[in-house]
Amino acid sequence: MTEKEFHDMFGKLHWYALIYRGVSPGCMPNGVIDSDLSFGVKGYGAVGYKEPLATEQVGNYELESLGFKKWEDLQNDRK
Repeated sequence: MTEKEFHDMFGKLHWYALIYRGVSPGCMPNGVIDSDLSFGVKGYGAVGYKEPLATEQVGNYELESLGFKKWEDLQNDRK
């Protein structure tokens, strides 16, 4: 399966940027559907979920909501 086919299958996801550390176990809530390791000014990455995270999870894991969008739109936002 190509990267584009993967994203077409899942459609839009709720994306969150990692603010203080990179994508790794324990740095974000379980249930990640997709990730973009090169996202962000500091390059810590972003993670995508099928459902939005609770406000408490966003705060506890120090994430920043990037919105509900397709991966391609997330890429375009970086430019």
